[in-house]
Amino acid sequence: MQEKSELLVRRSITEILLYRIKYFSPAWFGMVMGTGISGAILIDYPFGTEWLRDIGIAFWAFATGLLILFCIMTILRHILFPGTFKQVLFHPMQSMFLGCIPMGLSSVIADTIGIFGKRAVWPCYILWWIDLALSLACAWLIVFVGFVRHSRKQPEGLNAVILLPVVTLVVNSSTGSLILEELPENWKPHMMVMTTLVWGNGEVLAYAFTCVYAWRLLTGNMPAREMMISCFLPIGPFGQGAYGFLLNSQSLQDYLVKHDYPMLSQVPVLKYLGIIVAVVMVGFATFWLFCAVAGCLYYRPKVFGITWWGLSFPVGTYALATNQLGIALNADAFRVVSCVVGTTVVVVSFALFIPTFYFSVIKDDIFRNFAMEMEQMHSKQQALSNTTDDLGASRIEKSC
Repeated sequence: MQEKSELLVRRSITEILLYRIKYFSPAWFGMVMGTGISGAILIDYPFGTEWLRDIGIAFWAFATGLLILFCIMTILRHILFPGTFKQVLFHPMQSMFLGCIPMGLSSVIADTIGIFGKRAVWPCYILWWIDLALSLACAWLIVFVGFVRHSRKQPEGLNAVILLPVVTLVVNSSTGSLILEELPENWKPHMMVMTTLVWGNGEVLAYAFTCVYAWRLLTGNMPAREMMISCFLPIGPFGQGAYGFLLNSQSLQDYLVKHDYPMLSQVPVLKYLGIIVAVVMVGFATFWLFCAVAGCLYYRPKVFGITWWGLSFPVGTYALATNQLGIALNADAFRVVSCVVGTTVVVVSFALFIPTFYFSVIKDDIFRNFAMEMEQMHSKQQALSNTTDDLGASRIEKSC
């Protein structure tokens, strides 16, 4: 009797694990992003202390553990349940969350280089190239699949999640700029070229997609209450873009002063250019921050989902950008803004851990919602396929 009960318990645990693996959404990597950006804020806090840095290191360790766990679950999902990747790729909403995977890796790499500096530069450098390949796959392949396979005939089908695949390049560029500062001098030129190219590609695509999203808001109003958290996503390309451009322009300025144009030390043109562009981008990000906060206060989303982690990372990039502006301009006003926003992000991340644990470990609501979404999409595709077959058959009968 005891052996039978033990067998039932083991079978029950196995079924629970398999269910969570089968319906493991790529949106879970948003948790890695939110945890990683919280660590980055605390590690480089504007008025930081040693104990804040220690908390930031703890965030980094937890984000690294989550990244490894989620990668294992993703790999097991596609091995144990063949065809699931194709289902996600052709899903107009869930495919966008594939962009969270390289951004989660970028967050961990950025924290690692911030903690260990030159000691971790070469492992981070190798991982950065892997992350670049993943980011390009998201920004180019997933967007192309969206052009040819995803159906969004109504404005309501367009949400800010369309930015997730393209903003991967902006995040990757910023992480590369952090690695660049620790590389030997003879390795810096190619890295500066690559980070600038990647930044330009990602930022221009993000601007284009943001225009589409603005059109969607003008024609279809704000998203539904359950999608309201996604309104924070447009902050990301401009907050992270400003942060990355400041780092890139300062690195190029320092390199040219050392090697080719020492007269630039008298008039740091590139540094000033970086500040001007960053201020403009932070101003645009502030507008989207206002819209997101006002929208959430007006509609008050109540049903928790794993997509709520999309709140932490975009707002965290705003904190990093304002902090970097405070350093570049030696302005305490930007540092204070960074402190307020950054502290809010860290507190929100702490708060999100509780419902995430409850609705994924104690209960299975997060996985059940993903399962329902995928089944609904499968039903729609099946109905469309049957309709197409019926039309083809009727045409053949008419021709006969």
